[in-house]
Amino acid sequence: MGQVFMPFVPARRTGPELLDLPAGSQCYPELVESLADIRKVNRYLGGTRAAVRHFSGLLDGLGRPGGRTITLLDVATGSADVPAALVDWARASRLGISVRAVDINPAIARHASELTRDYPEIKVEVADALDLPYEDGSFDFVMCSLALHHFHGDDAMRLLKNIARIAGTGYVVGDLRRGWIPFALIYILTRLLTGNRLTRCDGPLSVLRAYTHSELEALAGEAGLKGYRVVDDPFWRMALVGRGVWAKT
Repeated sequence: MGQVFMPFVPARRTGPELLDLPAGSQCYPELVESLADIRKVNRYLGGTRAAVRHFSGLLDGLGRPGGRTITLLDVATGSADVPAALVDWARASRLGISVRAVDINPAIARHASELTRDYPEIKVEVADALDLPYEDGSFDFVMCSLALHHFHGDDAMRLLKNIARIAGTGYVVGDLRRGWIPFALIYILTRLLTGNRLTRCDGPLSVLRAYTHSELEALAGEAGLKGYRVVDDPFWRMALVGRGVWAKT
């Protein structure tokens, strides 16, 4: 996808974040602290709430399974805080749910397992988002939060194709929206609220690596996705919400 010039929107950066470096490149305590910072951002700036809202909206729009356990795959799960929030919602709604949460970094996956030990519904595994070992439609739903901006060009399209083919009923890909205001906000917050090197580097850079609403629509179209929509969420977030391979059109 070519770079589209938009006034008042910074050009998209494609350089790697520190969390993108090979597993083992980061000091484990520093990595754990940075993941805690990301959980705070998700909690206080609406990431987990948006994920639950879009997931429940898919269920309402496509029909809730009567008495059947819902299966869900969470790609690039990080701390698995989003799956945990979805399980909390499912418990409160008296819906059965089984979650597979995957991350490419073994250290992150190990930490996610520790954080979700009180969630038997969640199983954490190591897997590459670009080479997911699951068959077409093998999960009812697929979620992916704050990960798309880590991918560029063909890799970004490959990620979206993987998500769409594995989702039997529907999928939600949530991420940041690029802009100067969120960049300035995150830059200031990371200087005021944390001394973590990873967070201070990757937080502002994540905003500059994120897509815009129109870029995400174009990317999904180039990836060949059907029946999707891009929804803007508060605090400069957005979500690609679509139907899975077995969903009725």
